[in-house]
Amino acid sequence: MGNRRAKIKVNYIENNNFVKVGVIGCGLIANSYKLATRVVKNTTIVAATDLNLNRAIRIAGKKHAYTNVEDMYENEDFNAVYIATPPFLHKSMIKQAFEKGKHVLCEKPITVTIEDTREIIQLDKKFNDLKLGFNYMHRYDHKSYRLASALNNNHLGETYYANCNIFFSRDATYFEKGPWRAEKEKAGGGTILSHGSHFIDILLWALGEPLSVIGKIDKLKFKTSEVEDIGFGIIEFENGSYGQLNNSMFVYPPMSILKERMEIQIFGNKGRCYYKAPWPFSSLKWKGVKKFKIKKDTKGFSHLGRSIKAFGNWILHDKPYLNTVKQSAKILCLISALYKSSETGKKEQIEKL
Repeated sequence: MGNRRAKIKVNYIENNNFVKVGVIGCGLIANSYKLATRVVKNTTIVAATDLNLNRAIRIAGKKHAYTNVEDMYENEDFNAVYIATPPFLHKSMIKQAFEKGKHVLCEKPITVTIEDTREIIQLDKKFNDLKLGFNYMHRYDHKSYRLASALNNNHLGETYYANCNIFFSRDATYFEKGPWRAEKEKAGGGTILSHGSHFIDILLWALGEPLSVIGKIDKLKFKTSEVEDIGFGIIEFENGSYGQLNNSMFVYPPMSILKERMEIQIFGNKGRCYYKAPWPFSSLKWKGVKKFKIKKDTKGFSHLGRSIKAFGNWILHDKPYLNTVKQSAKILCLISALYKSSETGKKEQIEKL
């Protein structure tokens, strides 16, 4: 069976029905990416690079593992890269990939500063024949897709406000295994950027353009870190609604077996809804209105797998991908304004790029 599957993959590659991927950065999320590609029928990993050779070998095998990304570009045949490096490297890695003629799926966040975000937007415009997406994979949870689609179709009527609670359970090993996570310059931020941005994305998707934010961040448990482990925000949207954000990374005991739990409640004049994550335990409930029905955007087993598959379909068939530069830039602009608000103690306007 294993040999038969390998032969099928080769035929797909020869017929250009596969996106062939070189992986850059082989940490934990790259392992999840590899597992997901095993059941995604339009994407295959052909090579990987990491400063730690053993990690690259785990992703792509000994013959196709590198510690120098230039060597991977020179020696391997692929048409897209998956970037899973620390965020401060995203801009340079995207630029390099574009110059090599490769499509790019990059892990979130888009980058660490608004200045770098502007440059990435310009790169995306310059290399407009290449695809650039960011892996905010919770957009490919069917429940969040239904939530955002319903709100965009006024299913709750006039929207008043939303509560967004994000509870993670991290310990010291989170920073020990990835020391860059504790460095502001490399990580860009703490729990709001690394954890909360997924669900800030869903809020923006559902409620539209944000105008301003009042924010507060702090370090309560991991005091030697340069980045926050707790954060709050009140977001004002163009449509007159508000969003309230509550995000921490030290909840004990954990609220789920996955050591994470996220909730979004949205209230309108016709009713309310309650979305709970993460996949595979996600759910969506409606009160005061009927369930909202819509055809699934992308079929597949997991939200990560569907995100990978959708990116592949964008390359192969030009089917729009949900997580583009435009959407991802909005998230960073909002979080940057929230961080600034925490410093100034004032409401801050959210920059538009």
